Amino acid sequence: MDRALEDKIHTTVKQQARYIARHDLLHIGKGATYGLFALLMVIVAAAAASSSIDAKANSPNADSVFYHLQKISVQDIEKMLKKFVIRSVKLLKRRFGNRKFAVAIDYTDEMYYGDKNNALVVGTKHKNGSNYAFKYLTVNIVVKGCRFFLFAYPIFQRGDNWKNVERVLDLLEELELKTYVLLLDREFNDSKTLNLLDGREYSYLIPADQDSKFIRWKRSVERFPAIFRGWSIANSAETNFIAIEEDGHVYGYLTNLPEKFYSDDVSVLSNLYSKRWGIETAHRVEDKFRIYTTTRNGIFRYLFFVISVLIYNIWVWANFIFGIAGNFRVTVDNIKEIFSEMFTEFFRWLLSPERWFTFGSVGPIRRELFLCNFGRQTLHKAAFRSCSAK
Repeated sequence: MDRALEDKIHTTVKQQARYIARHDLLHIGKGATYGLFALLMVIVAAAAASSSIDAKANSPNADSVFYHLQKISVQDIEKMLKKFVIRSVKLLKRRFGNRKFAVAIDYTDEMYYGDKNNALVVGTKHKNGSNYAFKYLTVNIVVKGCRFFLFAYPIFQRGDNWKNVERVLDLLEELELKTYVLLLDREFNDSKTLNLLDGREYSYLIPADQDSKFIRWKRSVERFPAIFRGWSIANSAETNFIAIEEDGHVYGYLTNLPEKFYSDDVSVLSNLYSKRWGIETAHRVEDKFRIYTTTRNGIFRYLFFVISVLIYNIWVWANFIFGIAGNFRVTVDNIKEIFSEMFTEFFRWLLSPERWFTFGSVGPIRRELFLCNFGRQTLHKAAFRSCSAK
């Protein structure tokens, strides 16, 4: 890799990481030993290393981090995510112009093993010995070589699919992001959701439930593929059902896409929906930036999930911008290495107060720039006084 390009990647990634730590997530009094920047740096460091808060927190320690996190709300975290998404969407529009996107909407679970009466825990499909989970609605832009997280909402109760989708539509319109199709899991196959999407004029593609109605209709079909117009959902919503046979297996999709889009070749629907499977890959990569924790606090869990999403998006942008320019791929390990380098540098200074007052070979200007670069009011009080005295 060209050294100049490598330096640029390092600089940009570190800058994006510091943006996260500088976010005004909560208020910490002026008398506190450590400010918000130092606290968030610990959280980001744990996420980048796929480690725990306890393993990464020395100054401040884990107790200090969790003590201050008790002040935040779900709304505070949502605002944090939206702030960074808005910045990224501007870059996305700059790259793609006024084009329309495929957007995938999905649920993802973090299995839970404690008291089921926890406020942010909901029932879910049995997995890994549990029927309960912290559940998040995730929204992703799907383009070639890019699976970008737009948002993630915590789910408080099951059965509100249409309300969750309505929030997504409101977000897309707030961001002024145009879509040509929404790719949804079969869990969203309900009349209220379909009526909402039709009413808001959004095209969708959803796998059909292979229920008793599907089986009865499949038996009556002489030849596949087949299109059933006016397919009824709970007698209160209608859509088109397209049945496809592949290697003896019959499956289908529900869609309000124009029939001319798939009438000549229904395989375009499968090809289109396959874009959504990239989201599974995105979640696997995002898992590599997860904080290891046993906390049962749903708000803490949501914050940790959002931090992992933000770091994942930095990785996506590093590949999206520099990968295209340099014709190479930035790996997850590359990102982790850059983050580790930055955190090591930061915490070395934070843990060595005597170096804040020693000019040494660093020199007063570089020392001043370094301290101020990380936020004057967010460092140890001694560093704050040193920086302010100049």
